[in-house]
Amino acid sequence: MICEIAPAKINLTLEILKKRNDGYHEIKSVMQTINLCDCLTIWEHEWIQVVPEYYNLPAGDTLPNFDNYNNFSDNLVFKAATTLQKITGFKGGAVIQLKKTIPSCAGLGGGSSDAAATLKGLNKLWKLNLSREELAKIGSLIGSDIPFFIYGGTCLAMGRGEIIENIVSIQKKWLTLILLPIKIEQKTKRLYSFITPENYSSGNFTSKFIRNMNNGLENNIFNVFEIVYNNIFKEYNYYLEKLLKITGKTFHLSGSGPTVFSISESEEEAKSMLNQCDGELKLNKYIAQTVP
Repeated sequence: MICEIAPAKINLTLEILKKRNDGYHEIKSVMQTINLCDCLTIWEHEWIQVVPEYYNLPAGDTLPNFDNYNNFSDNLVFKAATTLQKITGFKGGAVIQLKKTIPSCAGLGGGSSDAAATLKGLNKLWKLNLSREELAKIGSLIGSDIPFFIYGGTCLAMGRGEIIENIVSIQKKWLTLILLPIKIEQKTKRLYSFITPENYSSGNFTSKFIRNMNNGLENNIFNVFEIVYNNIFKEYNYYLEKLLKITGKTFHLSGSGPTVFSISESEEEAKSMLNQCDGELKLNKYIAQTVP
């Protein structure tokens, strides 16, 4: 039996540099794992089967359903397992129990992290002896964020997200995370459709963040999708103004959202902010900290 933790992430920067010839966008992003986690437990089995369990997820969380064979196959965990099996030629399978805590489609990378944990766990269970670089390459065939979760910590992500470079870890911070109730069908595709060349940048925001990331961290956070949210979703501005009024702190969008986060220096400060929000905003909220 193998157990793997699948951590969520936040984007401390997210820039789009250009539209690529393959249809993807070229990005430059500083990504950071946090200790809001899913958990995978993996056993040997004759075939691949995913068994999901859900904990503390928002009501109406948009998770895929079982198929006609009672398998949870419309999921990145299943795709990661079958892709690894096909590439390596491994003849056996596995039962993968997936305990979900990270909300879906929230900009926190839960699905990609689950897939990365699957690759790492099966690499051990099946004794494949693949390197981290090999697992990341396989992960890039499944999803752009998966290679980051193979590495974890504080990383620079480039290309379409699959080129990963470990950088010096940020000093430990506490986070207050708020899942805004903004529903967006086909979220990633729709949000990228709003990106125009006017939203492209050169990578300077990310370079500046890396130079100054342990000196005034919050002052250098940048996410291009905040521009999209500000222009398209009126409720986004409403909630950010409300959060600023309640806590006195600025909240930032993670990934393609709609989760926003604020950075604190201590657990006490993060809990205080959460308590302040509890009284006035009945939203899903989490406290987490950065992990190297």
